Amino acid sequence: MLQHLLPLGTRDEFGRRARRKQQLISVIQAHFKRRGLAPIATPLLENEAVFDPYQMGNYQLYRLLGTDGQTLVLRPDLTLPIARFISATKVPLPRKFSYVGDIFRVSRQLSGSYNQITQAGVELIGYGSLKAELECLTIANQLSAELIEDAVEIELGDARFAQRVVASLTDNASTQQAILRALFDKRVPKYQALIAPYRDQPLYDFLKGWPRLFGRPTDVLAQLTAAPLPATVQPSIDRLKRVVAWMKTTMPKQAVSLDLSSQAPQKYYTGLTFRGYSQAGAGYLFSGGRYDQLLANFQAEAEPAVGMGINVDLLTTLAADQPEAQPRELIYCEPDQWQQAEAYLAQQPNASISLAPDLAAARMEAQRAGARLVDLTGGGVNA
Repeated sequence: MLQHLLPLGTRDEFGRRARRKQQLISVIQAHFKRRGLAPIATPLLENEAVFDPYQMGNYQLYRLLGTDGQTLVLRPDLTLPIARFISATKVPLPRKFSYVGDIFRVSRQLSGSYNQITQAGVELIGYGSLKAELECLTIANQLSAELIEDAVEIELGDARFAQRVVASLTDNASTQQAILRALFDKRVPKYQALIAPYRDQPLYDFLKGWPRLFGRPTDVLAQLTAAPLPATVQPSIDRLKRVVAWMKTTMPKQAVSLDLSSQAPQKYYTGLTFRGYSQAGAGYLFSGGRYDQLLANFQAEAEPAVGMGINVDLLTTLAADQPEAQPRELIYCEPDQWQQAEAYLAQQPNASISLAPDLAAARMEAQRAGARLVDLTGGGVNA
């Protein structure tokens, strides 16, 4: 019986959920097309070297041994393969890409996470302007409103803010990493012990409250203005102010928060970061940010870039309980009536042809599916 069991962290998708997921993917892809994004698809298998420069979070990779002896992996991320593609092909930049595909990550046991995740996303390569971040935020705002009924909050942050604050305290790299890890993991007693040696510094009052530096933009920005922060973080603060003001004007109904006490969604981010979540579901619906140095690991010159990933599986879960747009219809016909059935199908996109051998079986099939039976053999439409 074991050969029929699924690997841990995977699942079969069937019926209403599978149908809803495909509908969502179609809507997302149509939205990407309207905004001028070029579709790109990369292979499931990549050389492990593509991901070597980055520790890919709290999960492991699926590794396989290639025929040439090199270690291959099932891709755990879709941004890095696109960076590899750009470096290998030398496509002219700037360029806007979009994708939909599966990624594979071995999550911690008993974490409740799936190891295979369907992700859609945007990669804007070669754009150094803040307009690239604004484009991603616009797509996130519009898709959220279109795909789910629950309100989505967008959380803004900055990938380098924490590193620059800690660097102003000490030159010791191991101490810097220890403080950051305790801060990001919200291990408050350990964090308090690590910052205790700096109690005589002007920044100490800020450090004490730093683990709670998240919430409404006005409150967080007021704390930043009052704190004697190092000059190195001022560009990050100015950028956050600009984006918050822009969102208030451009998408006034969008809920926004700031979080400057959490780690960036990916370690390769270098600037503004953003994540979106719904109160109705655990986890982030989308996350992204600027990563201007990513391509430097694949080629001599770095390129500015902004990317965003969308969790299609979580979107499907939140949207799965929405009613069908139209009642389904099942068409019963004889083989010589096939053209008539096809003509009916052309007018009714939510219909399908029954392959049942007789009318009685077609009625049972329609009843199981909760569909309305259209009987072409009787010369009319029957409920």
